[in-house]
Amino acid sequence: IRVQIRIIAAVLPEEYILGLGGRLYKTLENISIAQNIYNLNACIGAPEAEDEHLTMDSIRFHSRMGYRLVGRFYKCGYKFGKWYDMVWMEKILQKHPEKPEPLLGFPALKNVMSEESGAAKA
Repeated sequence: IRVQIRIIAAVLPEEYILGLGGRLYKTLENISIAQNIYNLNACIGAPEAEDEHLTMDSIRFHSRMGYRLVGRFYKCGYKFGKWYDMVWMEKILQKHPEKPEPLLGFPALKNVMSEESGAAKA
């Protein structure tokens, strides 16, 4: 594995209507593409049936964002006195080349994003 990045993001249910999660993920995807990242993966808690602690909202959100289910681990997480499943979802961001480009760190990314921004204005 060349690189793995872990990001935890949460939006409160009363803020769903604002579209913050979708905008956050779109920005994350654009930055990831600029960094030469090809896939994004999400590990999500999944209830057998929705309850007061865990719903299917995150799975539905990721599906709307273009992620697909790639795996499920049963009763592997325990919290609030209950067992929960975990699902893995994946989104392919861009075509996988024969040989991947090197990962761009944030200092190099700043230059690339500035160049793209300047080209867009011209």
